[in-house]
Amino acid sequence: MPNDGEVAGERASHGWVGQVAMVVGLILLYYLIPLGDSRNPVRLTVSILLFIAGVALLTLVFARRTLRMMRGEPARIRDLLLLLYIATTFFALSHYVIATSSPEQFAQLNTRTDALYFTMATIATVGFGDVHAQGQLARAFVTVNIAFNLVILASLVGSFRRAFKQ
Repeated sequence: MPNDGEVAGERASHGWVGQVAMVVGLILLYYLIPLGDSRNPVRLTVSILLFIAGVALLTLVFARRTLRMMRGEPARIRDLLLLLYIATTFFALSHYVIATSSPEQFAQLNTRTDALYFTMATIATVGFGDVHAQGQLARAFVTVNIAFNLVILASLVGSFRRAFKQ
């Protein structure tokens, strides 16, 4: 019969496996979603529908987390990480669609990998400068991305602090 420490360790390992599976699944989805070429009506329709679904999903997850915190429940790190994974995928896809629809909006953003790289550099506040927004639409969207990242990262830091204090 396992003791409490073994059960907690098993739960923690399952939590990490789930997190890794979520990241791998989102990366696969990111590279497999048929986006790009805005001249193709099917791809444009898919892009618009995915954007709307992404906004809805981010809003739902963020609203649930906010309601929990308003009821006095502590933010769960797992929920915040899920929101960060989804937001990263959503913003990277959005940057890619903007860049392929209007190439002058971003400098050096030509592939999905470029878009993911740019999104991760933005989240990490590194900003190497090689890929950057240069058009007004791209700058506006990156501003939303940065604001969202600040809220989520602040929530994650607060959750980690509370978790370690307990």
